[in-house]
Amino acid sequence: MLKFENGLFDLTKEQESLIKMMYNGKVVKCLVAPYHSYAELEQLIPYTKTTFLFPERDMSLQQIRSLISIIAETPATEDFIIITKNQNIILDMVDAGVRVLTESGDIVESPVKTFAANIHDIRYYLLENEAHQLNKEQRNKSNDKIQKLIDKLNKHKGQTIDFDDYKILESEIKLIGEPIIRKPLYKMLLDINY
Repeated sequence: MLKFENGLFDLTKEQESLIKMMYNGKVVKCLVAPYHSYAELEQLIPYTKTTFLFPERDMSLQQIRSLISIIAETPATEDFIIITKNQNIILDMVDAGVRVLTESGDIVESPVKTFAANIHDIRYYLLENEAHQLNKEQRNKSNDKIQKLIDKLNKHKGQTIDFDDYKILESEIKLIGEPIIRKPLYKMLLDINY
């Protein structure tokens, strides 16, 4: 289970000085969390009045683009912590204060410069970096589940099954987010009677 300390991660004196120089004397930390949801993290992240958990959920694009400027102008002296997966926020962050929450729950250094960076670098090195994702064996588990579902559908093709079993197959298909996978499975389900 994930567990986070207050402040989430430490900075070196050099990193802290650089961040304060960029943000009007404020320490602003950014935890990029591309593999976690608000619901997963809201109970785990120690809350303070200067903690912003996925602020992009409730903000307009203009507000998102000015978030760091607003923080830099506030009179608060505590560290600010932003947990986000929004590229516009990440692009305003100095990489010295950026860490990544990996899919397994580890917090690691940013592998790329973030401040005014190429948006594609942010996407590929932070938001979709394979090194931050579960290992290949764990990622293959979802592929195995889909294959097992396909096998079940093929096994019952043209047959009549119990209504409850049919509904279970249907609910498993509904869980699949990618329509390119989900829609053909629904078509396969139509070949099964109940």
